[in-house]
Amino acid sequence: MRSINHVGVSVPDIEAVVKWYSEIMGFVLVNDKIKHIKRSETPDAGIFKIYPDSLQEVKLGFMATGNGVGFEVFEFVDPAYKKAEDFAYNVGGFFHLCVTDAEPEALLARAIQAGASKIGEPTLNPLSGSRCLYFRDPWGNVLEILDMSFDRMSALDAV
Repeated sequence: MRSINHVGVSVPDIEAVVKWYSEIMGFVLVNDKIKHIKRSETPDAGIFKIYPDSLQEVKLGFMATGNGVGFEVFEFVDPAYKKAEDFAYNVGGFFHLCVTDAEPEALLARAIQAGASKIGEPTLNPLSGSRCLYFRDPWGNVLEILDMSFDRMSALDAV
């Protein structure tokens, strides 16, 4: 079995996103630094070996989460960030990120006060007893909050 190492998200304003995820989710910016990488200055940077020549400039922040899974934040400067179409759960690809918090309602309230918007209604899993909430961050990314870990919830669901 392999572990998830990190998740990356493309955003329009890395400074605002890093601040929001630090203050609301408690994620920590590694080395307290956002990297600003330009092909004209560092053409051999790893990111330019991955993406095509059209990528000229990017800002990148590495954030640590409570369980060691990284949260990478990318702001593509040149070419500029393009907002995705409105959220559609039935379109292929990743469509939400889940965090664990003992008090999901309180976390959701803080997130909403900071510009997030609630999706749907809270649910209670009848087998595991876990509480679940969904919301969008201020940039439209969908997040879920569960009050117990995935493995614990799955084990209780199997009973």
